[in-house]
Amino acid sequence: MGPGETEHARALGKYLSKKGYKVLFALRQEKNAFFFEKDEEFKIFITERPEKLKPILEKEKPEFLFLFNSKIWGGKFLEKSPFKKPKFVFCVDSNWLFNSKKYPRLDFVKWADIYFISFPKKIFDFGLKKNGGNFEIEKEIKEKIIPVGFIPSYKRPPQKIIRKIRKAYDIKKDEKFIFSYFSGWGASHRTWALENFVKAVELLIKKNRKIKAICVGLVTDLNLEKIKRNWLILKEKLSAEDFFLTLASSDLVFQHQGMVTLSQAISCQIPVICNVSTLNQIIPKIHFWEVSPFKKAKACEMFSKTTKIEKISQRIEELLFEKESREKMRKNQRLIFEEGEKNIFEIIKKLI
Repeated sequence: MGPGETEHARALGKYLSKKGYKVLFALRQEKNAFFFEKDEEFKIFITERPEKLKPILEKEKPEFLFLFNSKIWGGKFLEKSPFKKPKFVFCVDSNWLFNSKKYPRLDFVKWADIYFISFPKKIFDFGLKKNGGNFEIEKEIKEKIIPVGFIPSYKRPPQKIIRKIRKAYDIKKDEKFIFSYFSGWGASHRTWALENFVKAVELLIKKNRKIKAICVGLVTDLNLEKIKRNWLILKEKLSAEDFFLTLASSDLVFQHQGMVTLSQAISCQIPVICNVSTLNQIIPKIHFWEVSPFKKAKACEMFSKTTKIEKISQRIEELLFEKESREKMRKNQRLIFEEGEKNIFEIIKKLI
């Protein structure tokens, strides 16, 4: 559906392609095809509705079907396969929402063989209610769930590439570079998070801290008068490759609760701050509870919509300019890191 699921799929697809597998992609939104603009090895289909998968699967006859975010498919598709099932059906999810009673509007595909969770087991366990989190998993699905690690789990690029990227954005040697992201499916309304970010950085610039930042996302939806600054670069979109390389060349990531961006930041040990909303009409405090296990592992910082700007600004300053604070978070990120693509590949090998 959204850019998050698309990037999960692309990261796993790239890994499997390098291992010799032929990979086909079905996207529910045509606008997400730009993620693949540098990926000539993939054949891409647009399937707005689940039924449109049927002729593709009948013709291509894949052995494996991966469904990214099993909550978005809806209708009869969740209960029964509308086509002849491939040999194995997997779901790849970045949340704990496997509970039909608690989250009736976010049901899951019942006929999948395995549900891969795209973060490490330690993080998954931290999110469970019995361990102080908020999530309870239904019995029937519990034994099908395998937390595999981060997807994407991209490695930090070489310094040569980082220097090239920073030069392209005109980042001076004495400037710190922040990557910010507040967009995605259902996330374009989070303008308050970007406004918080702008106000917090402005406080540091008034203290003569040298900072430049980039904001990637639905910037045309924004009130530009509120957020336009000479230190802030606004980008409507980047290809998946350019998105990661820009993020990986930064000194700090500031975002909402996006799990893919968080995965990439942790994978290459870049300090990250999540500014999440604690209010949601469908699922109260869902974003808070999704990020809190990462905060518990001290792999990221987390603030809410109502956190004082001065507090946000102080933490940005610590993670940019205080070596001890930066290294502490980076160490915790390394401690929980697991390569999700590799772990899924190893599981597939055992199955066949």
